Amino acid sequence: MKGWDGLVSSALLGTDRRPPHFDELPEHIQERLGDGNLLDAAALATVYKRAGRKPLHDLEPLPAAPGEDRPLPRSGAVRRLAAMLGGFQTSALGEWLRTADAHGWGVPPEHLPALADYARNRAEYRPLVIAAAGRRARWLADLNPEWRFLHAAVAERNDPELWTHGNAIQRRTWLRAARAQDPAAARDALKEVWPTESAAIRADFLGLLTDNLAQADEEFLESALDDRSREVRRVAARLLARLPGSQYGVRMTERLHAHLLPSQGVLAVDLPRSLTQSMERDGLDSQNPEGVGKRAWWFHQIVANTPLQAMDLTWLQTPVEGCAAEVLQSAWTEAAIRESSVEWSRAILQAGSNTGSRGPAELLRLLPAEEWASAVDVLRKNVDVAELVGGLPVPWPAPLASMILDQLAKVGTNRAWARLASIAARAAPPDVLDHPITREPTGEEDTWRRRLVETLTFRREMYEELT
Repeated sequence: MKGWDGLVSSALLGTDRRPPHFDELPEHIQERLGDGNLLDAAALATVYKRAGRKPLHDLEPLPAAPGEDRPLPRSGAVRRLAAMLGGFQTSALGEWLRTADAHGWGVPPEHLPALADYARNRAEYRPLVIAAAGRRARWLADLNPEWRFLHAAVAERNDPELWTHGNAIQRRTWLRAARAQDPAAARDALKEVWPTESAAIRADFLGLLTDNLAQADEEFLESALDDRSREVRRVAARLLARLPGSQYGVRMTERLHAHLLPSQGVLAVDLPRSLTQSMERDGLDSQNPEGVGKRAWWFHQIVANTPLQAMDLTWLQTPVEGCAAEVLQSAWTEAAIRESSVEWSRAILQAGSNTGSRGPAELLRLLPAEEWASAVDVLRKNVDVAELVGGLPVPWPAPLASMILDQLAKVGTNRAWARLASIAARAAPPDVLDHPITREPTGEEDTWRRRLVETLTFRREMYEELT
């Protein structure tokens, strides 16, 4: 800071030997100094220097945030929210927000900035924070670029200006909302801007057509198979593979029949000898993963993208010749997941098939929730239970949660159960939170069990406060 070194010299040498020159100090210090002496100047200069920047002028106060109509929950629930934002049991934050929203409670405005900070790098929390912010979402989004995801709340309005002039988040949200209300109009809006969008935007927006996917989308998706972007072509292929009765499905069925023939109780496989240009256009990847041969990989993709109606459930129990049975089994798994087929998922799990990298957990998710407990009871003999249930939507059905907690109550202090306990602590539904395990004493060394009990108790109290 200009003039500071002169004050230091005057203080060290004395004002007789080194008279202070206040005219070297910044103008704002001189104005406030008046007839003050060296010590006054030093005090003002110290504050000025520590401030780190020049005073700001002509500041306008922030516009008032819109009000919120929702009432606030009881003080205990608000204190619990503050504790979670402060780092205690933070993983229950989303559950608190969903429960509060379901019961018509608002969020104290002083906690909205912390919620926005928490959600900025956690996409799964963003819809919850947008709902919590309510009419204040846009006001907050304008205050901090890192909270721009809150602009999605504004884009929920049916305003075409947001599609033509909005930012990327607003345009994406508008297109998703338009797709839900008028699928054809949303598709036409995308077609209109298609040539001018970047490859990343084209791929992202194209994926939104998953909602309300219909035969009317086929022509546009077929044209996207010729896009110059590889990722756009892959997205288009994935959508066409999900479209019943599409020409894409017909082409894949023809390829399947050319390479697989059920004959005399055997599935005879003749692996593709090359990857044709038309196969690549339909999204088949030439690069095989480690451990799988190229020709087997091409065949796997054909089966995985062929409509399940072109295949028979009895094939799951039929011997295979020409390739490893696992190639077909993992492909059927992908096809069942793609089509969300309960029938095929159940049959694959019952047959004990090799489900490949997708694993039985994704097939289990497709079964009706009332079947989860019985399916897990059978599958846990051969599959790690934590891997099996870790991907299930929460909260779990009460029978499954009770079964898992009953099992955890019997296993002692073995640390091998810590991961399953951590999952169950968050997945148990409200009516199971008072499970007998929460009333059993835990030892000092019983770390995972103590954490399980603490989390179940915390969640039970949270529901009591909000309901």
